[in-house]
Amino acid sequence: MLSGLLGFTGERVRENPAGATPRIFGVPAGRAMAAVCAFGMLGTVGEASLLHFRGAYHDPAMYLPVTVPPVAAALLADTAAVPRRRHRWFTRWWLRLTAAVGLAGVGFHVFGVARNMGGWRNWSQNLLNGPPIPAPPSFTGLALAGLAALRLLEDRPDA
Repeated sequence: MLSGLLGFTGERVRENPAGATPRIFGVPAGRAMAAVCAFGMLGTVGEASLLHFRGAYHDPAMYLPVTVPPVAAALLADTAAVPRRRHRWFTRWWLRLTAAVGLAGVGFHVFGVARNMGGWRNWSQNLLNGPPIPAPPSFTGLALAGLAALRLLEDRPDA
């Protein structure tokens, strides 16, 4: 549902007439996208928190997806709430870090599947039993959408 909403937002911005401020449900599109990404990231963090708690945080890297993305969500929420006309270099940097955490998470989850009994030879069982490989890129996708919202706000400060 969230990716559909982000796709809808992207299409509305793309189809916007030249010179007009892109709006989503009456709100400037850049701020709306930043807010959607912030709330989506918080929901994803909640899911990762529960599942990593279930995994007992046996690896210190399991703390990264529950500490880095909430800061990115707060920075995006600030971007959505406060219409300042300034360059948000720290927000951009933190979103890039969040995207990197999502990509690194794929490697950790692949390694987690390999650690199960039988490893990749027993892939049909271990893909279902091990950590979900497609889960960490959700942080990457939301971080990239947040970067797009920042770019929109820089290109069109009134958006």
